[in-house]
Formats: sequence, C-alpha cells, structure tokens
Amino acid sequence: YRTGTGYQIVPIVGFITPDFEPQRCEIEVAEIFEVPFSFLMDPVNHQRHQGEWRGKKREYYAVPYEDYYIWGATAGMLVNLSKRLAD
Repeated sequence: YRTGTGYQIVPIVGFITPDFEPQRCEIEVAEIFEVPFSFLMDPVNHQRHQGEWRGKKREYYAVPYEDYYIWGATAGMLVNLSKRLAD
C-alpha cells in the first residue's frame, strides 16, 4: 500500500489466538481496540475525505466506528482489503 505522502507499507493479515495480548508503540498507536471484521469490510462504512496537508490537497479514507475514527493509511488498507475480498 502506498500512502498519499509516498510511504510504502506492506500490510499483513493473520489469525491470532484469543489470549493474544498486543503491545503498542506509544508514539505510533494511541489506543488498541477491536472492531468487527464484517463492519470493516462493509463498503457502506467507508468514507472518502479531502483535506490539505503541507499546502497540498490530499484525499484519504475514513472508517468511523463508535467513538473511534480510523483514517488515513489504516483506513486505506482496510478499504483495499475489502475491495480485494469482494472480487
């Protein structure tokens, strides 16, 4: 996945056991939370937005869920996964 700012990210999908305890990188991750997979994959929950960053117009995806706002590269990767699984 290539971000709008030029970063290349390789997303990985896998299964985890129920006793898995994730550890977060505090400078990268504000909070760890769970979202139903079916919600993330449903295109009705995908939003496209525009904004300005460093003087340039950018487009980005968002997937709001309850009190959470999943956006940017994370949302973009989820939208791409949803499209691939739908094919």
